[in-house]
Amino acid sequence: MAPDIDPHSLTPGQIELINEGRKLEGVHLTLFGYFGGPELQGACIGRMQLDEDGRLPASNYDSPEDRLKELVLAQLLRGALRQSIPIVLEGLFDDVFALRTLETAGGDAQEYITSAGARVVDLLPPAYRGHYTSGFLQRFAVVAAEVASDLELGWEEPRTFAHALAAYCFAKKGIRNADAEYGADLGAVNLDRMMVGLLEETTALEEAYRPMAGDGDDAARAWFVPYDPASRVNPYLYPEGMPSTEQVDLLEHQLTREIPEKYAGPARRRALQEGTLIDISPFASRRYFLCPVAVEHTVVAALGLAGLPADSEWEDLLLQTAWYGAAEYPTWTSFDYVATGFEGQHLYVALVAGTDEMDSPVLTIQYIGEVVEEPDAGE
Repeated sequence: MAPDIDPHSLTPGQIELINEGRKLEGVHLTLFGYFGGPELQGACIGRMQLDEDGRLPASNYDSPEDRLKELVLAQLLRGALRQSIPIVLEGLFDDVFALRTLETAGGDAQEYITSAGARVVDLLPPAYRGHYTSGFLQRFAVVAAEVASDLELGWEEPRTFAHALAAYCFAKKGIRNADAEYGADLGAVNLDRMMVGLLEETTALEEAYRPMAGDGDDAARAWFVPYDPASRVNPYLYPEGMPSTEQVDLLEHQLTREIPEKYAGPARRRALQEGTLIDISPFASRRYFLCPVAVEHTVVAALGLAGLPADSEWEDLLLQTAWYGAAEYPTWTSFDYVATGFEGQHLYVALVAGTDEMDSPVLTIQYIGEVVEEPDAGE
């Protein structure tokens, strides 16, 4: 059961933790389930988004008191995460030094890993302990430093499994420290909440902690291989090299985050009349968004969705991911993602917020580019 936090009776330690969290500007409170106060204003993708009960996320609280509780909880989690950064990084440096000393002296590294003296290495999956040398841990320390920077500059998602695991170490150390030193009373329930916010999908992390995980050297090396071939990672982690130019070009679209609306004002009505845009507002309003939603015909054609009957509900393929993106980043003006067709086609698209000729909020799913497949090694 989640602890009940009284926002009107915060301890000095809890207030200090909240203030500490404000320094972590790259972590938005929406990651931890807080969607703000009154309705979102301006051109943003979350302005007219519905939750599963048909309400705006910004209004998804039974009372102002419930909203305040959610705000305080999210602030405490962010503060716990901020406090964990020096703890984890210093602990990793200590572990690297200890393991290197033992390796030089012919000592038992495995005994250290399972001892009370271990700082962070004991948090890593036990099934991989045979791989935890000082060199391996140095690579993981580089990852942890990158994750710490991402949390400050703008957290999006982990690029490799090692990045996800580093985020877990920060979260777990943060919760432990917040409970022990600040009386935050966050506990395991809010550790899970933090991990879902940071990773969205935690299945790979859970599997790594199973007793049968980690067979063979390849499993450990795979920690540092990017999930997306177009991801940019430190060459120290991925010496095999970076992806093709086409993939890098598409990545630039992903990193810019703010993609302009192509059909602003009166141009939207003309595009709908000419068939350049397809109106999917009736479907969107039943499941996802209150405001008008249109998709470029180019997107529909590239995904093989053109001409499908209405009962095929092909709109789900475009709207479901867009809906989650709007929930996670409600104040952004655009959210780009990979859309999938029924036949396995993949396409880079963006959900873009804008206004029509009446200055009313609208959303458009716009084409960015084709997903470039990596050629087979034998080609």
